[in-house]
Amino acid sequence: MAALPAAILCAAASCTSCHKDNKLEVSFTVESDGESPNFFKLTADNQTPSSTYEWTADGSTWQGSTVTCHIGRKGLHNVTLRQKDGNRSGKCTKKIQVTQDSYPFLNGEELWWHDEFNGHALDTRSWNYDTGIGKWGNNEWENYTDSRDNVFLRDGKLVIRAIKTGEGQKIGDYTSGRLTTSGKKEISRGRVEVRAKLPGGNGIWPAIWFFGRKAHPYYSELDIMEYVGCDKNIIYGAVHTTATLDGSAEKVSMSRTVPDVETAFHTYGMEWSDKGIAYYLDEPSNVYLRYEPSDFSDPSIWPFDKELYLILNVAVGGDWGGMKGVDDSIFPCEMEVDYVRIFRKK
Repeated sequence: MAALPAAILCAAASCTSCHKDNKLEVSFTVESDGESPNFFKLTADNQTPSSTYEWTADGSTWQGSTVTCHIGRKGLHNVTLRQKDGNRSGKCTKKIQVTQDSYPFLNGEELWWHDEFNGHALDTRSWNYDTGIGKWGNNEWENYTDSRDNVFLRDGKLVIRAIKTGEGQKIGDYTSGRLTTSGKKEISRGRVEVRAKLPGGNGIWPAIWFFGRKAHPYYSELDIMEYVGCDKNIIYGAVHTTATLDGSAEKVSMSRTVPDVETAFHTYGMEWSDKGIAYYLDEPSNVYLRYEPSDFSDPSIWPFDKELYLILNVAVGGDWGGMKGVDDSIFPCEMEVDYVRIFRKK
């Protein structure tokens, strides 16, 4: 997320009042997300380890020295920062002119949870590390770790890096990262957007997907995006249920060619409602897979009334990812994630 010149900002911010008590001077900067013009990064200018920060805008409140907020309704909005450091305090208010209503606002949604990865370390209040080797199915070769060599934040993005650590060409010779929101941020219904840039090359297999066991004994998996690097510039989406796995229902999958999937960020989205599930690329109107079964009462066909959790991972090799071998020259390689945003109906 970068600051944009005032002439092309979708919102213009101006300071209307700044107050300091006991000599605590408070001010902040506003940056507009050019890809999502109703999202704003707010950063306190005078940051100290002992300070607390509270932001208010459009009826919502956030904590932290740097936050990202969504202001969905067009118009002039007050944004206020209250900063406190011991017995010193102060506040600053700026007005932001929002020039358009956002898609979530028009769709009757609110931002339920998001991670913009603006901090210095992964937020383990929302994320878990899945770690280990040889237990993920698909005959994959990677060892998932919680090392900062494999999972870290850089320049406002989450990076999941796959590394060749051994001689190569066998299980355990590669490390990578696998993150989940299991037990922390789980959903049944909602709209999900993950903006990411993908690694490529033979043997690499990044994925953005949802999984859960609360529908047991029925199977439930939603693969928003899988990319096997040997199928260059082709992303895949799939819906897996008991019925699709045992062959009693037709497999639900679709692919889409994305020419710059390895060089540009794209938004991989899912809209999950009572009427079905749709996967889209960049815009909600650009749907590339739709699942609307005729019978929602059969949990072998529709197990999606139970919560699922998000998984972000980069696999190496395996039955699909390694179907044309693993090219050791591609390592290290990275999946970069700009943000994860989940919206729900009000």
